[in-house]
This record gives sequence, structure tokens and C-alpha cells, in this order.
Amino acid sequence: MNTFDNIAAPATGVGGAVSIIRISGPDALAIGRRVWHGRTPLSPEHRREMLLGRVGVDSALAVYMPGPASYTGDDVVELHCHGGQSAADQALRLAFDAGCRLAEPGEFTFRAFVNGKLDLAQAEAVNDVISAGSELALKVAARQLEGALSRKLESIYNELNELRAECESRLDFPEEELAWDPEVADKLSGIVRRLGELYETRGIGGALRDGVELVLAGRPNAGKSSLMNLLLGYDRAIVTPIPGTTRDTVEAQTVLRNLPVRITDTAGLRESSDPIERMGVERSRKSIATAGVTFWLLDASAPDPEDEVAEMERVQPANRIAVWNKIDLVPERELPELSGPVVRISVLREEGVDQLLDAFAAAAAGSPRPAPPDVAVNARAARLLEEALALLPEAAGHFSDGEFELAAAAIRTAMNRVGEITGKTVEPDILDHIFSRFCIGK
Repeated sequence: MNTFDNIAAPATGVGGAVSIIRISGPDALAIGRRVWHGRTPLSPEHRREMLLGRVGVDSALAVYMPGPASYTGDDVVELHCHGGQSAADQALRLAFDAGCRLAEPGEFTFRAFVNGKLDLAQAEAVNDVISAGSELALKVAARQLEGALSRKLESIYNELNELRAECESRLDFPEEELAWDPEVADKLSGIVRRLGELYETRGIGGALRDGVELVLAGRPNAGKSSLMNLLLGYDRAIVTPIPGTTRDTVEAQTVLRNLPVRITDTAGLRESSDPIERMGVERSRKSIATAGVTFWLLDASAPDPEDEVAEMERVQPANRIAVWNKIDLVPERELPELSGPVVRISVLREEGVDQLLDAFAAAAAGSPRPAPPDVAVNARAARLLEEALALLPEAAGHFSDGEFELAAAAIRTAMNRVGEITGKTVEPDILDHIFSRFCIGK
């Protein structure tokens, strides 16, 4: 990616009412004039005015947004065509003929970053807004796009820079009677605490960005498919009293406790001579192995509840919640004691569902009812925060021992790790990797 080519790409998906073609670059206005024609011409005098005209044979609107007051910081022209594939293709083809190339994934936002419109944490938040799978995910992404995370990191970065300068001053002027800061150790401790608070948001950050893989497992007829339908609010899985009805994994998307979730209903785990059912059981085991959270359903009304538990104890799935279902049939029954989270429900009567969702949210996000966090870091930021957190106690130890050069070096490295999150100190190949995950046109 570079910042001097003229680039164009669709900024909307094809098939809606409108297709928006975005053009950005030093010659965006001239290219827009060659592609779009209207009674009132695109010009600086009519900047940010939506004008009616034509792109080829299609009636289209156009707007010119001069830099630096545009999304990318460069001159931008947007063409608002009809939403069909042919109209969008025509507009793009004309833009390419007029001097544009197709934008790479994330290249518009890359230019916004390079031109100082966004820092790197905000640029990543653009992608989070686009892919938000729940209202909570959208709120957190919007706050970070507005700079909530960036401001916290900028403050920490500046404080680390001051402490680094303090260490280097003590090294350079050891005999001078200067006004040394007596609170360096306390300030380092405060920064460690604040970085730790940011680092602790990685769990909810991952759940909001990537969603939670929730697998429903257990023996045949434990109520897995019925629970899936209840959680979704509609009939997605076939439910019958015949054991082994679910032969393959069944997946669906939903939102539980404000977290985006992919639910996978699995074939009941049992020995079978049916080759198709055996294939389904094998797929079930693979899904369980990769689950973020597993609801292991146990039939509370089974003749021997211990048999229900045996397979679960053998598999030992990660982040497992034991779910005794059908308690309405045996309300007074003593059930085996189990380690870990245990919830009793009746899918038929919709009892215990709130407790089950509380347990799910606690397993997935660390809280039964996750409140909107101020910020939530992604995996890249969490890794950099972890590295910075490992360096600062080392810096404090060197400082207390009078090893100011070593303390300054550790603080400088920690400061660079924090700077990488916002893009102050990031390497070009890291930028290419980050923006390549964006969609074309953003």
C-alpha cells in the first residue's frame, strides 16, 4: 500500500438499494469529473454537496470531500449508484479507466492512519464496528473509535517517557543537585496497575470481537436440540423422542447476555453400529474439543444418573457447565455431586434458563451479567501489554538499585510496546498485517 496512487473500491455490499464507490487520492476530483457528469459540476465550490447526475447510463449522486477533512485525509469522491451488480461494475470500470487502481483491503483506513486522522487503535476499532455481533460489541467498538483506549494509552506512554527521562538524567548528572522526582517507584507501580486493568479486559474483548463458540453436548435425548431451539427463540434443530435424531452438528448464530455466540448442537454421544451416527459422534467430539464453552446436558430423569455423568467425566471438556435437564420430572431426586459449575433446568417448562445464562456469561466473559466495559483490548494489544507489564517491575528493581541505565532501557522498551498499540512505534510489516484483515472498500 502507498499514499500517492488514486484508489477506488465499493464501500457497500452489492445487492442493496445503493452502491457507493469511493475514490481517494491526489487526483480524486479530476477522476470524479471524468466518471460522473451532472448539471452542477463537482468542484471545490460545491464540496460536500450531494449532486445529481449520471455515471455512464446510470443515474447517480456524487459528492466531493476535499482533504484533509475527509475520511482518508486525501481528496475523496463518492459515487452513489443504484445497488445492482452491473451499476457498481460500470462505475468501477470507469474509475479505473480514468486513472484509479483497485484499493487493497483496508487501504482507505490505512491512509486515514498515515494522514493522522486515526491512530492504530482507532483504526482497528473501525473493523470492530463493522464486524460487531451484538449491541455491547458495537458500543465498545464505537467508544474505542472515538479514542477511549487511545487516550488511556497516550497518558501512560507520556508518563513512561517522563520516567525514562528521569532515569537518564540521574545517569548523566549524578553529582548535580537537581530536583529529582522522589515518586518514581510509586509512579511505576501506578502504571503497572493501570496497564493490568487494560490487560484484564482481553477476555471480554475476545468474546465481543470473535464471538463465543458454545457447544451443546451429552448423551442422546438429554435435551440438547430442545435447549438450542429455546436459546435461539425458534426451531432450528429437529426434536423427537427418538434417540439419535441429531446425526450431524447443527450451527446457528445468536446473542446471549449481550455476547455474540455461535451455538453448535451435536449428535448424542454413545456407541452405535450405524456408520452415519458414528460419523456424527466423531464430529461432536471435534466440536467439543474446540469449544469456548460447553453445556454438557445430563438427563436428571434417567434410570441411573451416574451413567449420565460417566462420559462427561471421561471427556473433561474445557470451560464445561454441567446442565441437569428435565428436573420437572424428578423435582425431589438426589443427583450426583459434581465439580465445577452445575445448573438445573427444565427446557420444557423454561425453568432455570436465567441461571444457565449467568453461568455461561461468567465462563465466557468473567461476569454473570457483563456490564459495558469502558474499553476492551484485542489479542494484539493484550500481547503488547503483557510484554510491557513484564518489563516494568524489572525497571523498578534496577531503579531502586541505582542502575539507572538498565532502568531507562526497560522503561524505554515498555514504552515502545505501549506505543505499538496506537501506532507510534509500529513496524511497517505489522501495519500491512493489520490492515490486510479489513474488507476492501474500508
